[in-house]
Amino acid sequence: MPPTSQTMANKNQPLTLEVHTDLNEVRESWLEFERGAKGGPHDTWEWADIWSRTVGRFAAPLIAIGRNASGDIVFLLPLTIRKHLGCNVLEWLGADQGNYASGLFHPAAWSDRSLPRGKELLALVLDALPRVDAVHLDKQPCEIEKGFNPLAGLPGVVAASAGHAFQINTDRKTPARNQISSRFRRSLRRGERRLAEKGRLEFKVMERAPDQLDAIDNMIREKREWFAEMGISDFFARRNMREFFQALVQLPGNRAGLTARIYELRVGGKAVAINLGVIHQNVFYGLIASTARNPLRRFGPGSILFLRIVEHLASEGIEKVDCGAGEDKNKRRWCTEKRIRRHAIVPVTAKGRLYAAILKAALLAKLQIKQSPKLWSLTKRLRRWRPVPGASRALAPAASPAGRLQA
Repeated sequence: MPPTSQTMANKNQPLTLEVHTDLNEVRESWLEFERGAKGGPHDTWEWADIWSRTVGRFAAPLIAIGRNASGDIVFLLPLTIRKHLGCNVLEWLGADQGNYASGLFHPAAWSDRSLPRGKELLALVLDALPRVDAVHLDKQPCEIEKGFNPLAGLPGVVAASAGHAFQINTDRKTPARNQISSRFRRSLRRGERRLAEKGRLEFKVMERAPDQLDAIDNMIREKREWFAEMGISDFFARRNMREFFQALVQLPGNRAGLTARIYELRVGGKAVAINLGVIHQNVFYGLIASTARNPLRRFGPGSILFLRIVEHLASEGIEKVDCGAGEDKNKRRWCTEKRIRRHAIVPVTAKGRLYAAILKAALLAKLQIKQSPKLWSLTKRLRRWRPVPGASRALAPAASPAGRLQA
């Protein structure tokens, strides 16, 4: 579909909408807009480019760009259409691989209350896109920044899992002092001593491409083993998922744009914990963490690695850590901010209304289970007993480092 545009007169300030299907065509304007816009790493051009070359290879990107009367970009929405239950559903591009998706918005421009929001803004976008049956914009934070998200008014369902974050202590020498309890710090020190008894303890920032790719392969293998152990559907069994993270970890490390980081904690030269994340606008966003399935994990190598990561990020001047969605002990110990996420669900056609009703019912059931300690505990026990498609399959042999490097 060629780029299209539509002008919408809204009081004294019209909006012009462009829809692009060629990422390279909008690369420069997208990257420039990113620098002053609010959003997340999953809304960047780099993320969309990697998605389009890997997991989204057979899908068409739909990049909706809104400009004000002066021709300035005021929002950018990375979208795509996917088939679900016989319906064409409008979704965020690349949302499956991350924790949030919101689109990019320029806060100063949106101080103009005449600009459309919520359903009115969505209607403008839908008018310029191919016909869809329903809209499902998931993993959407209620606030992109405090009190600000022009799409927050769309109908939908609260996500079962919230995101969690914390500010890094400004004292760079002791960044964790006010974040975690003294009791937990002592526990980490004991774990470090026990691990050091087994071999040399090393914290590594993986900077060479072959090392980064090896770390990705090890991390995915460990996560797949954990998924099988816990009875969780294998996220990495999806087509080209490993290729997505292999490409992501090779982003330039100069922090000029989206930057990926992969860290390892090693004992005797072997990785016992791995952590992957990205840096965007001086915030570290955690994506995936894994721990080796061996007896050393009882000493908490994942928690020790996370402490080392926070100390390293503090030394670089990173201001905040977003640990992503979900609940675990590490997030409860560290995080002070909770980011509520929503599924925006809007039917467009009669077929879409049925799809939206089924989707809402499923999401509300999941939310109810997560909010009930008894139901959630029962669910976790039951899913260990059921076979998980793809969970028992071995990870495909990795290509040689040279063969995995980006051209």
